[in-house]
Amino acid sequence: NPKDTSKYPQRSRNPDLAAARAFAKILGLSPSAVARGTAPPSAAGEATTGAGPAASDGPTEVRPGMELGRVQSPPLIRLVEFMLQDSDNVVAEALARQVALANDRPASFAGAAEAVDEVLVELGLAESESSLSDGSGLSRSNRLTPSLLTDLLVLAASDQRPELAGLFGGLPVAGWSGTLGDRYGSSGRAAAGAGVVRAKTGTLTGVHALAGLVTTADGRLLAFAVLTDAATGGPASSQPALDRIAAALSSCGCR
Repeated sequence: NPKDTSKYPQRSRNPDLAAARAFAKILGLSPSAVARGTAPPSAAGEATTGAGPAASDGPTEVRPGMELGRVQSPPLIRLVEFMLQDSDNVVAEALARQVALANDRPASFAGAAEAVDEVLVELGLAESESSLSDGSGLSRSNRLTPSLLTDLLVLAASDQRPELAGLFGGLPVAGWSGTLGDRYGSSGRAAAGAGVVRAKTGTLTGVHALAGLVTTADGRLLAFAVLTDAATGGPASSQPALDRIAAALSSCGCR
């Protein structure tokens, strides 16, 4: 529901049918008129006016099979930014499957995992430091090293692969946006990181992670990654600890 502005709105189980039925309602048709199918080759076309060139503002003649409208996805980098900001697992899985399709792999959990490993090799990163079972990060079988995450961040910030720099715009800002919007408050040991830490969060039961960039007190930009496993006490204890680590980096004159 696009009118639902809550942080985690309910998703449609059948988004294609939901969109088509909403469109049918606008056209004054019954939702029962909507069914899944494959558009025939003749579906693409342009509308023509009924009274010839002189009546360009006249009514539009709609022919059977004519394309009435089209909706396109935002550019891929916008989807990446959205996924990083909100830590959206569904979008992450969809993006991983797009990587699979681009690498002639099946759009599946296994295909996405294999394709991501292939891209790591292409980027010159250590494939041995990655063992994935899905693209969303929800699988308990996923394994990544902190060094792989920092190596990726350093590569993205370098001039070797400028196309990767766009991912930084999606990293949440501590105390300001996305999944870090309500962390790094104005008081406490992590407050120094507010506004100078940009990082992607990761949370499963007993597993917490934070990886991104931090600007130090002397203006140096550092890449960092911290992962916890088998943590007890839940997010209320683990996340503040990760935040304090990043805040400590921001306060130092690290060289």
